[in-house]
Amino acid sequence: MRDLARRQVFLVAGRALLMLPIFLAAWYFAGTPLTWVPGVAATPIVRVISGGSVAMQQQGRDIHYTVKLEAPYRPGVTPRVAADVEVGAAKFTYGIALFLALALAARESRDSVAILICSVLLVVLPALGIAFDALKQLGATPGLQPFLGWGIGTREGVALGYQVGTLLLPTLGPVALWLVLARRLWLPEPAAQ
Repeated sequence: MRDLARRQVFLVAGRALLMLPIFLAAWYFAGTPLTWVPGVAATPIVRVISGGSVAMQQQGRDIHYTVKLEAPYRPGVTPRVAADVEVGAAKFTYGIALFLALALAARESRDSVAILICSVLLVVLPALGIAFDALKQLGATPGLQPFLGWGIGTREGVALGYQVGTLLLPTLGPVALWLVLARRLWLPEPAAQ
């Protein structure tokens, strides 16, 4: 029984590794639309946390945000500043290639409707990484500190969001969605009575 399970794991892993270059190539050529969607979805997150107005532009696989901030009101003058940040969004979107390779490698996860739903989630999920990358850049600019007015909790939240969005979600998000789809592969079968 264990040998059969081990063999099945190696077959799925082997098929996924063989398909991965094909899906990575497709991801590369579809990079512009795959970065536009999460770039747009990240804009409200950047707007709410920064407290400014945000405009987004896309140049290839990079997302540029122009954030306009105002310092707290003082009689006679309200200082304003505009900051530009650039996020290399492609580093957040490769997970869709990994998910598709895994989903099509195992028979247990080849449900086209579920694959489509998970793919849509994986197109939007990078918005968190993109938003927190932009916010990290804003927070790291010394001249913007009075305009942002972030307390220690907000700064720590941005740091945590950046780490989760950069290190965990791009890789673990696709794997977690695939594990849900392929649960028949790893869940023990009910005992026959």
